[in-house]
Amino acid sequence: MENETQPDQNHNELSGLTSRRLLIMSVVSANIYVFFSFLIIRYWHDGWLGEVFWSTFSLWQQLGFGIGSGCAASGVIYVIINFSPVSEILSEFSIFEALSKANFSFFDNTQISLFAGVGEELLFRGAIQPLLGNTVTSIIFIGIHGYLKFKSPAHIFFGVMMFGLSFMLGLLFEHIGLIAAMIAHSVYDLIMLQVIQNRNN
Repeated sequence: MENETQPDQNHNELSGLTSRRLLIMSVVSANIYVFFSFLIIRYWHDGWLGEVFWSTFSLWQQLGFGIGSGCAASGVIYVIINFSPVSEILSEFSIFEALSKANFSFFDNTQISLFAGVGEELLFRGAIQPLLGNTVTSIIFIGIHGYLKFKSPAHIFFGVMMFGLSFMLGLLFEHIGLIAAMIAHSVYDLIMLQVIQNRNN
């Protein structure tokens, strides 16, 4: 049993990411997102933090919309990234490069997806989007993730594709609810984490 897990551990060490480090990074990042969300909502919004979760849709409806949207988005992007020229430039994006060298468990991928989905959507959709709008928020979102590159048409196309994903999450927030956007983000991340790692294992 020990011999079976050793290659995975070595692979993760080479990528610079271990399960423990991943968990710590996820928790720290989520807390930073929540902290800045609280500050922005406290000082620049009229309401309070809980109001960003208000929706005319029930929790179960938001869950359904979120899962469906996350699966649909990951399906579309999965098809696109498997065709040239996009498939040839993925390694130039640092997040894809790091994750492609990792071999995390399903639990690892689930926890990082949930922390990212909840934390990032609370900050970008719940706190920032009501102030700046969906378009500007989505540009900031993909910029922070390192998806804005203008080296070739393929790089630009990939950036536009990721902008579309972010914009879709913004529409979910506006028309369905923040929880739907959080679920969609988490589902998308989980599926793509599995896909990226399976491509190189």
